[in-house]
Amino acid sequence: MVTAQQSYKISFYPTTVTIEASRGAGDERLSIDRISGTVNVSSGKAAAFAAAPQRTITAHGVMGLINLQRGPYLVLVSRREAVGAIGSSTVYRVTETQIVKIAADNRVVDGFDALDEATYRRLLENALAVDSFYFSYDMDLTNSLERQNQQKEQQQQKGSAYYKTASDDFFFNKYLAEPFIEAGAAGAFVVPMIHGFFECRQVMIRGAAFNYVLVTRRGRKRQGTRYFSRGADPDGNVSNFAETEQIVDFAAPSASASDDRFAGVQMSYVQIRGSIPIVWAQVVNMRYVPVLKIDLENSRERFDKHMSRLVSQYNEVVAVNLVNKVALEKRMGDAFAELSEQYKNPLYHYTHFDFHQECSKMRWERISILIDELSQFNHRFGYFKTGRTEGEKPAAQQLQTGVIRTNCMDCLDRTNVVQSELARVLLVQQLRDIGVFSSTDTIAQFPALRSMLNNVWADNADAVSCAYSGTGALKTDFTRTGKRSYLGALRDGRNSVERYIRGNFFDGERQDAIDLLLGKFKVRPGQSSPFTLEQTQEGRALMGTVYVCLFMLAYALFYPRGGHWFGASNVAFCFCWLAVLVLVFVTVRSSHTAEMLSWPRLSYYPYRPAISHTNVSLKLPLVDRLLSNSDKKASLRSDDIKKAWPTDKKLA
Repeated sequence: MVTAQQSYKISFYPTTVTIEASRGAGDERLSIDRISGTVNVSSGKAAAFAAAPQRTITAHGVMGLINLQRGPYLVLVSRREAVGAIGSSTVYRVTETQIVKIAADNRVVDGFDALDEATYRRLLENALAVDSFYFSYDMDLTNSLERQNQQKEQQQQKGSAYYKTASDDFFFNKYLAEPFIEAGAAGAFVVPMIHGFFECRQVMIRGAAFNYVLVTRRGRKRQGTRYFSRGADPDGNVSNFAETEQIVDFAAPSASASDDRFAGVQMSYVQIRGSIPIVWAQVVNMRYVPVLKIDLENSRERFDKHMSRLVSQYNEVVAVNLVNKVALEKRMGDAFAELSEQYKNPLYHYTHFDFHQECSKMRWERISILIDELSQFNHRFGYFKTGRTEGEKPAAQQLQTGVIRTNCMDCLDRTNVVQSELARVLLVQQLRDIGVFSSTDTIAQFPALRSMLNNVWADNADAVSCAYSGTGALKTDFTRTGKRSYLGALRDGRNSVERYIRGNFFDGERQDAIDLLLGKFKVRPGQSSPFTLEQTQEGRALMGTVYVCLFMLAYALFYPRGGHWFGASNVAFCFCWLAVLVLVFVTVRSSHTAEMLSWPRLSYYPYRPAISHTNVSLKLPLVDRLLSNSDKKASLRSDDIKKAWPTDKKLA
C-alpha cells in the first residue's frame, strides 16, 4: 500500500524522461519518449539511464500527460496541503500545479502555431488554477465509502492500483492519466483525483469525538460552465452532475470515545444533483434571462439512459425538482414531469416543489414541507454504516438503499439549501442510532455543531457554484445562519450581476479550458487554428465606440466640467455619453452577439448565432422601434428572437 508520504522524481535525458515514485512502485519506473510521447514501464537500472540526467524535478503528484502543439507536457502537483482524513487516510488539496514541457528541445513551432501553443497553455493553466482538486495516496477518493466497501474483493484481485476500480464518473484526471493507464503503470504512478469540495472538522459531543467530513465529487463526463453546458448528452450524462457524501467518522486517528461501541465506526450519507435530464439550452444574448429552448422530442432516450444508470448505481432514486411552476421555468418543470410519468420504473419517484413560491417573502421555514415529504424515503433508504467485527476488521453493518437527486435550473442555490437540510435530518438520525444523541436531542441544542454544519455546507455551496457559474452561491446566508436576511439578498444581487457579466463575456474561454483539460478537445499537429477571430467592421467600430465612451466618462469623473461632478454641464456631458453607450449596447444585443460575446471555440457549440454583416450602415434597433408603428415593432421583436435562436439549428 502506498503511504501518505509520497514523492516523485522526474529525470530528463536526451531522448527520454523518466518518473520514479519514492514508495509503492518497487524498482519500476515510467519512461516517456520525448519525441512521440509514448509511455513505457521499465524495471531495474537500465543502461539508457546510467548517465546523469540533464536535470531533475521533484513533485508530490503526477496528474498526467497532455499533448499540445510542441508535443507532450507533464502536469505535476508541485504543492499540496493536507486538509483532513477519512479513517487513517490523509486527504490533500492541490495548491499548485506545474506544466512541464518534455518534448525534445529541437521541436519548435513558430508563427500562428506558436500563438496557439501559448493560448493552449494559458487555458490549461487557468483550468488547473483552482483550489478544488483533491486526492489521497492510500484511498480511492472517487468512490463513496459504500462503493469502496463493495469493491474490496475486486481491489484485492487487482492489487493496490486504485485507478483500476476508481469511479469513471468522478475520476477527474482520467484523460490526463490515460497514457500511464494504457502502459500498465503501477498504482503509485496514477493517483485518481476528484474536483469539487472536501472539508473535515473535529467534533466533540458528550465525550464522543469524531470527524465530520463533507465530500463533493463533480462529474467529468459533461462538465462545463453555466450557460454552455446544460441538460443531457446522447449518453445520458447531465451537466453539473455531482455526488455529495456526508461522513461521520469515528475511525480517524483524531477520534476517541469513552464507549467502545464507537470504535472504528464510519457512517456515510450520499446525495446527488444534476441538470434536468432533457435536451435544453439557454443561449446568451446579453439579456438577463437568456433564450430558453427545449427539445422534448429528442429527450426520451437521454432521460431513460440517465435515470436507468442512476437506478443501477444507487438502487432507488427520488428526483426532487425545485424549479418554478410559473413563467420561464414552468416549461422545464412540465417537461421533467412528463418524462418522469412516462418512465415506468418502480424504483424511480418524482416530486416537484416550487421553491421560490413556497419560500417567498422570506418564509424559508417552509422548506420543512419538502423535508417532511421526503422523510419517508430518507427513513427507508437509510445510510451506510461500517464498524469493527469480532475479528477487529471493518465490516458493513448497514447499506444506503436509495438516493435523493435534487435539481433546480442551475443545480446550485436552491439545490444547496435543500441538500443541506436533508443532511441535517440524516445526521440527527445517525447520532441517535449510534447513541451519541438521545431520542430527543437535536442539532439546535449544540450551537458549536450547528455553526460548524452551517459553515461547512455554505463553503460547499460556494465551491460548487464557483466551478459552474464563476461566483459564490446565492442564499448562503440561510445556509450559514438558518435565516434569510436583506444583507444576504444584497450579496445575492451582486453575485447575480457578476454571473451575468461572466456568462456573456468570459465563460466561453472558461469552457474551452475545461474542454482541453478533460479531453473533449484534443490538440493535433497541423490542425487549423480554432482561435481565429472573425469580427466585422461594424463590430470593430462598436467596440471602439465603447472604449471612447468609457474614456470620456472616466475623464468626466476625474476632471468634471465646470469643476463640479453634479454641475449642469458635467451631468449633461455624462448623460450624452451614457446614451451613446446604451445605444451601442442595444445595437450589439440586436445583431452583433455572435462576434462580441464570449463563445466556446475548441468544441462545437451549435447555438451560436451567425455573424451579421451589415454593408450599408449600422442598424440602430432602438431608433427603429421609436420611429416604427406597432406592427413594425412586433416584427422587429420577432427578428431579434430569430437571431438569438435560429430555428433551423438542432440541439446537440
